[in-house]
Amino acid sequence: MNSVLRDLVELGGGMVTLGACRQEVPQWALQQACRNGELVRVLPEVFVATHLVDGRPGAPALSRLGPALGQRAALARAGGCGAISHLSALAAWGCDRRRSVIWCT
Repeated sequence: MNSVLRDLVELGGGMVTLGACRQEVPQWALQQACRNGELVRVLPEVFVATHLVDGRPGAPALSRLGPALGQRAALARAGGCGAISHLSALAAWGCDRRRSVIWCT
């Protein structure tokens, strides 16, 4: 993986957006990281390090992330124009373990 892209992913806690990539690395660097299996697109314009995605084949990529990373990915996709719901926040803080759906408004 491109060293600048690797730094962006690390700074993002294993996640990077297309917008951040466009500011720092050439487009081919992101494409190559995805082709090489180093990054996985979990939502449009949101990419996560492959080692953070569990190995359930066939399941949607977003559902294969841990709850906190999944919520961060959903918020990143909202592009700063959204917030997680109070129910998703309860799950993020460990107060409601029944919730697996991420509600972003």
